[in-house]
Amino acid sequence: MDVTALESQRLVAVTASQFTHRSDAPVIGEVWLGFDALTVNLGVASDWELRITPEEPGESYVMEELGSRVDVIIAPDEVPFVRHIGQRLLRLVEEFDEVSGQRMRLDFEFEDGTVIARSWGGDMQMAHA
Repeated sequence: MDVTALESQRLVAVTASQFTHRSDAPVIGEVWLGFDALTVNLGVASDWELRITPEEPGESYVMEELGSRVDVIIAPDEVPFVRHIGQRLLRLVEEFDEVSGQRMRLDFEFEDGTVIARSWGGDMQMAHA
């Protein structure tokens, strides 16, 4: 995906998948960023590459045999993108691994701050810069 297509678009919604295994605390696995003209999924692929693809949020589901479930929810405040709802994305910067060429980090520069999303050990990490 050409990520520059998202620049200048307003973030209007943030949805998240929340993974819960047995009695463990829920963990945010991926997010969907709803912009004016496009919704994209942000997550980590099985090869640990940070992926961003045009995609609408899916449905919640249960994995009874594992004692786990995935809930698709309105993103909680702990997801750094939430505080930027209503703002325009000014710039999106990609960082690739020098050896594999895989995307490992994206910096989302909004009107009043930056959110960094990166793949680390197969998990997605998100934080304010």
